[in-house]
Amino acid sequence: MKIGRWKQTASGASIAFLGIVFASVTLFDVYEDYALQADPLYLTLLENAAPIGLDLILVASGVALARRTDVRTAFVARTTTWSFLGALVMLAITLWVYLFQVVQGEIKPHIVFSHVVAMGAVAGLGVGVYDGQRRRREAELEVEHDKISALFDNSSECIAEVEFVDDAPVVRAVNPAFQEVFGYTPGSVEGKSLDDVVVPPGDEQRASAISARAQRGERFEIEELFRLTASGEVRVFRLQAIPFEAASADTDGYAVYTDITAEHRHERRTTALHEATRELVTAGSVEGIADAAVDAATEILDLDFTGIHLYDEDYGELRPVAYSQQVAEVLGTPPTFGPGDAIAWNVFESGTPRYVRDLAASEKAYNEDSTLRSELIVPLDDLGVLMIAARRPGAFEESEYSLAKILGANVAAAMERAERECRLEEQNERLETFTSIVSHDLRNPLNVADGYLELAREGDEAAFDRVDEALQRMDELIEELLTLARQGEAIDEVSEVDLNQTARRAWTNTATADATLHVDGADAIEADPGRLQQLFENLFTNAVDHGGDDVTVRVASIDAGFIVEDDGPGIPQAERQQVFTEGYTTEDDGTGFGLAIVEEIADAHGWTVTVGESDAGGAKFEFSTGCSSA
Repeated sequence: MKIGRWKQTASGASIAFLGIVFASVTLFDVYEDYALQADPLYLTLLENAAPIGLDLILVASGVALARRTDVRTAFVARTTTWSFLGALVMLAITLWVYLFQVVQGEIKPHIVFSHVVAMGAVAGLGVGVYDGQRRRREAELEVEHDKISALFDNSSECIAEVEFVDDAPVVRAVNPAFQEVFGYTPGSVEGKSLDDVVVPPGDEQRASAISARAQRGERFEIEELFRLTASGEVRVFRLQAIPFEAASADTDGYAVYTDITAEHRHERRTTALHEATRELVTAGSVEGIADAAVDAATEILDLDFTGIHLYDEDYGELRPVAYSQQVAEVLGTPPTFGPGDAIAWNVFESGTPRYVRDLAASEKAYNEDSTLRSELIVPLDDLGVLMIAARRPGAFEESEYSLAKILGANVAAAMERAERECRLEEQNERLETFTSIVSHDLRNPLNVADGYLELAREGDEAAFDRVDEALQRMDELIEELLTLARQGEAIDEVSEVDLNQTARRAWTNTATADATLHVDGADAIEADPGRLQQLFENLFTNAVDHGGDDVTVRVASIDAGFIVEDDGPGIPQAERQQVFTEGYTTEDDGTGFGLAIVEEIADAHGWTVTVGESDAGGAKFEFSTGCSSA
């Protein structure tokens, strides 16, 4: 703390006053020699030049000390004390000398006193200034030492104080952070080579090079360094070598270790996760992507309890499609979540990730008796959710939460890409079908019509009938082409459809000749009415085309579905897997698209269709809708 202005002024004034007193004695001597004794002026000035200079030094120093603003209490006090102490000491010495000179002969006592005391005062001033500065430096060094000690003890960085002995960095002290992270007590590491204690096997050569740089007094930093803890764990650190500029008896500098193990692990996981993302893209199907994502979570992120639920539009539920072996061991088959069920549905509906630190304390926990206690749930856009769990509460760090969100975003992007590619593939297939029909199937009847039109122009009126047949055939192909083009699109809103009425309506819209329709026990199913009618129309047309004009067709409900069968010649066993292939037909004038349309309508509803043999030996198409007819 700086001294008060009045004390500083008083201290400076006292030193200046001391100089003035001595100067007045010297000036009186000049006056006495010149005026009273008529001595030459230059002689008396030469005699008193040194005393006058010393007196002026005291005056100037006192004035300067009184005016300075950067001095401290101890400095001013010591400077003033030493000035007066020096004057008193020299006064005592002068008195001693004076006594001897009196004995020896005539002297000028006041001059002797003045000269000696002035020199003593100046000497005291010099000593005082030096002592004040020395003590100030000591105080500053002590404060600096206290600061360094406080930083050493309280720093979160791991610090080892080292001295090089026979080229080895011997530990002289370690701070509490070093003890906590490395697991060594001061007694177990002090006095030993730091390299022998913390350098893992295989890294000795690099450690020696680092120690050599530090011994040369270099100040440097190493971004990534592996070091061994007392437990045998290898952790990752950033090293700063800080040399001491001033030589010390037992210390050459500090080795400062910053533990970056968590950051290194996060960076490594992030890199591996992005590499795994490329594998997600090549997985192909949505299910394959889900399996790859679960593998990535367990193998790369060390997240053992991982699963993916995808939204099933037909049932309005989140269904498990992929999960780790650990999940299967604990839960068996993971549960299905419906609207309002558990936290997973809320995350899927809101699109906001959630970290549940303690499932036991959550009101929305699906199974309060589960051994899984904490959970990360990440939405996969409108596709589903990624679920990651652990056995203990609060098991996940912020970095793991961040990585889970990155994985979820990558999975959602890969799944959306897979769906787009699937749709593009279907569109390309339909485009190829379009091209086939336009370039071949439509060209054939067009050529026929063109040929008979020439005959008609030459007078053959019967040729007009053949032209009309060709045009009807073209119209039929175009209608089926347009119907096929609609397939693969999302079905309209489903509703409860009367199977009996829909089948009979389709029958009236089909050229059935003398064929017969029987509808048995067909009540209602959930379907798109327009698409269901198209399905029946194509099946009825197929039955008449292959079974003849008098074929009998039967529609009936079965458990979780319905059947359409006839008493025609049936479909050979070897051909049953091919009948749904676009363009496949056994008729010369067939398009090969009727049953392909049937299968695509069934797929759009989420149904499965199989081909078999009816009791009458004809064709039988069995549709499984997944739920019983009403």
